[in-house]
Amino acid sequence: MQGLRPQMVLLFGSSRFGPASRRMKPYYQHAGITIYHGDCREVLPGLEVCHLLVTSPPYLDLRVYNGRSVQWEQIPEALACARLASDGQMLVNLGLVRRDGEVIEYWAGLRTRLEAEGLKLAGWYVWDKTYGAPGDWDGCFAPAHEWIFHFRRNSRPANKIDRCSYAGLVKTRTQRNQDGSFKAFTGNGPVQDFKVPDSVLRIVPQRDGNAPETEHPAIFPPELPAKLIAAFSDPGHLVIDPYMGSGTTLFCAKELRRRATGIEREEKYCEIAAKRLAQEVLSF
Repeated sequence: MQGLRPQMVLLFGSSRFGPASRRMKPYYQHAGITIYHGDCREVLPGLEVCHLLVTSPPYLDLRVYNGRSVQWEQIPEALACARLASDGQMLVNLGLVRRDGEVIEYWAGLRTRLEAEGLKLAGWYVWDKTYGAPGDWDGCFAPAHEWIFHFRRNSRPANKIDRCSYAGLVKTRTQRNQDGSFKAFTGNGPVQDFKVPDSVLRIVPQRDGNAPETEHPAIFPPELPAKLIAAFSDPGHLVIDPYMGSGTTLFCAKELRRRATGIEREEKYCEIAAKRLAQEVLSF
């Protein structure tokens, strides 16, 4: 890579998970941002405890990278290796998959595996892409959304990062009583300036032509990981993306003054991510 000297990666040892990851050197490391080139099942057990994991793994073998596909069965096992702080949060973006005319609930195994590690499914959010692509879609509506599964052992207050529509105003509302009747309800003082994000995130997907530097077939729009990072971590916290791709999660973490670690098994994307991270940060 021009202008970068990534550190060499050590060969894995005979142990499948664990000790080998502790001997691995970063592919790229600078100013609190680290990239590892390798299998995240090997790397995750040896990493520092993190405050937040944000990732978008391949959806049920739908992606093939350099002639290889990631088997879905490996992904729950990999995410179960993550070392979360007691109040650490895990946000996993997954999309709809249909086969033979029906939806495949492939994420069920993820919940089961993470629950075995003491993680609970705390939320299930919708990424509203704001439009569905043209097509017949097997007689169904065009998919215009994906999901973000929120796992955790313990809760932490979400940061209030979305501006309230009625900030500063004193508004009187009605509240339904248990018997179905209504009563006037007034909050204490004016409406607060900011609130926690809604469970529906309305973000237009990243179009390939807008980000030629990523060269990745499944690109995160930066606004998506940026919102998750801003809501569920604080400056200086460690954010991990074990399916890093071209490094968008790390890029967003860098701008938001978090530390970040990404893992990617395709060296091509490690190089692309390292080049992006070595450049100026972007404004959302």
